[in-house]
Amino acid sequence: MNSLFGKKPASGVKPRAKPAIRVVHAKAPPKPTPLPSKLASSKRQESPRYLDSSARSSPSASNPRSSPATTPSVDRDIGSSSHLKVKRTATGRQKSPNRQDQQVKWDEDESEESDEEGSPDDRKRQRTEEPAVDLKRQLRSRKAFSDEFGKTFDMVHAVDVQGFSDGYKIPPDANVEDVVVKVKYPSASQRERFDLRTGRDKINAAEEIVQIFEIVKRVYLPDDVKYDRDIVRTRNLMRREMTKDRIIDFKEAVEEYNSVVQKYTKNGVLARKLDDMHQLPFDQVRLMLQQVYDRAVSPNVDNLKKYENGTDNVYGELLPPLVSRMLKEVDLRSDQVFVDLGSGVGNVVLQAALQFGSESWGCEMMENACDLAEKQEKEFKARCRLWGIQPGKVRLRRGDFLENDSIKKVIQTADVILVNNQAFTSELNQKLTDLFLDAKEGCKIVSLRSFVPSGHQITPRNIGNPANVLEVTRGEYYAQDVSWTDAGGSYFIATKDSRRLRKFIDKLNKRGS
Repeated sequence: MNSLFGKKPASGVKPRAKPAIRVVHAKAPPKPTPLPSKLASSKRQESPRYLDSSARSSPSASNPRSSPATTPSVDRDIGSSSHLKVKRTATGRQKSPNRQDQQVKWDEDESEESDEEGSPDDRKRQRTEEPAVDLKRQLRSRKAFSDEFGKTFDMVHAVDVQGFSDGYKIPPDANVEDVVVKVKYPSASQRERFDLRTGRDKINAAEEIVQIFEIVKRVYLPDDVKYDRDIVRTRNLMRREMTKDRIIDFKEAVEEYNSVVQKYTKNGVLARKLDDMHQLPFDQVRLMLQQVYDRAVSPNVDNLKKYENGTDNVYGELLPPLVSRMLKEVDLRSDQVFVDLGSGVGNVVLQAALQFGSESWGCEMMENACDLAEKQEKEFKARCRLWGIQPGKVRLRRGDFLENDSIKKVIQTADVILVNNQAFTSELNQKLTDLFLDAKEGCKIVSLRSFVPSGHQITPRNIGNPANVLEVTRGEYYAQDVSWTDAGGSYFIATKDSRRLRKFIDKLNKRGS
């Protein structure tokens, strides 16, 4: 009975022991090591072996590599001025179609990748210290302070784009000429004409003139300069009610400012002050970029509606404060080359040339955005001359950045490449990664989606993956840093560094010998 319940009867015979089996794992010979550049072909791009989890394409539109512009920066202390703020409505400035409820949906596996990038190394914040001053940067424009080139040149005056109709009334005892004021900039150039009347989505002349006054006083003029008239006070009075007397007071304050600037331009103080400087304050950079945009893009903003209509890939622009932090983090210099792939209307290209003095390239494939970019480039040159500033060279190109010969060539010498790839498909991002194989060692690539999958490791199987030569750090952006959302997010800086791959290959070769 005991055997029925699993108990064995006692026995003198011992059971036979099971024989021991020894398992020997044979070491597989290492696979031959291909050169990374040899693998950047169309065949390799189609192979799932190198696409990893991002191989499936996310939803895309017909032209996913474009990055159209929206209104530049918002963060300005100019009272109630509305034309200088990013518009969240359909009036005046184009509303970005990519609000939080309209954002492009990515592949599920790519979303998982983003969730995994939470380790301290992956979430490394950008350095907060300011980079050393670029002593090679020369700010003064020789042409702007020379009579040889003439004092007048083509530019768009504020009064030319304000477009006032009968709805914008002047005080009953004043005429149209009473509300027009001319403003002197810190150079030997012509004055700009402003109309003091204000209106929705129009340049607020009084506010902008006060900004010009404050920047010139702080940056260009000697500290001991005094004014008899208070331009800020007269501006504040006009805010309450625009009367003819208050307009006259404001224009007299402006004329006093003009006389002071004219005096210090003639005696060479302004030119010498710029010679001693090597960088511009950010509020001046931001104002100059806003002036360019208001005069070149805003009057033609309807063209951007055609650009965005019917697509789900338009994400708008990185705004100037974020661009400034990014390019400071990569330590962009005046003797370096910057490239923006998918440059829209050229905002970032112009900022790199103005703020850092670098040779700045941009490539855009949408014709209407290219047309506006050319208008901005022309007005940008005029604005820099007004302010007496020598920017870096600006080179804008039309076409597909994967096919444009001049862009492919400049990528080989670029020091910093920026690509707003937030809405790019996985396939396009992979092609870009292949393109970066031609970049020089140390080139830094700034993007909103990483070109290196989270947790990526070099193995014998993926040794030809271009991601193996990129070292990535992660930074954060915040509210009002981008035009398409009020929420924050991440950006990535990849540095081309082949040392880790070479070290891995050397180790493989030693192991196989």
